[in-house]
Amino acid sequence: MELGQSSSFSSNNVIWARLIPVDASDSEIELKLNETVICSKVKSLEKQAWCKIKRGVDLVSATIQNISSNTILVDEAVLLDEQTRTIKCGSEIALSLSSSEGSLKYRFEIMPAEEPCKRLKVSVDVEHAKCSICLNIWHDVVTVAPCLHNFCNGCFSEWLRRSQEKHSSVKCPECRAVVQFVGKNAFLHNIEN
Repeated sequence: MELGQSSSFSSNNVIWARLIPVDASDSEIELKLNETVICSKVKSLEKQAWCKIKRGVDLVSATIQNISSNTILVDEAVLLDEQTRTIKCGSEIALSLSSSEGSLKYRFEIMPAEEPCKRLKVSVDVEHAKCSICLNIWHDVVTVAPCLHNFCNGCFSEWLRRSQEKHSSVKCPECRAVVQFVGKNAFLHNIEN
């Protein structure tokens, strides 16, 4: 195990926080589990667990618990054996080792939460957003299947009424394919707005 490595294993590859070392020779520690024990090689290269970090329910903080006999400094406040403290993004954490080994120093960094899908913005050329019956921009747009041509609801309703009076099947006013289904197109209606 490398210096400052996390002892937890996870099939979840989402990193929610990191411990960034102040000394570039130390390894960065990635936190993937909601509760992680941090281990380091100390004295004679033995692995030693020194703290436990537990993700906060607010997702913007965590709790650190000292699980070693060494002193941990959290934002310059002393954290003794079994004590806990809340840490936030930017908190500085230092583990005091023996006088010959110095200390391990990290900055706690919470990864930005993945933003929910942003509302999709679609622009449609005005020339392609016209009803082929009235030749105006769609109003209360409907789509006919299987050809997927779009028309104003009022225009197509009138076309449908007149076609049913004269023919047994209704044909698309644009391509003359037999219409099997007509439905409001909420997606294009939102673009229309």
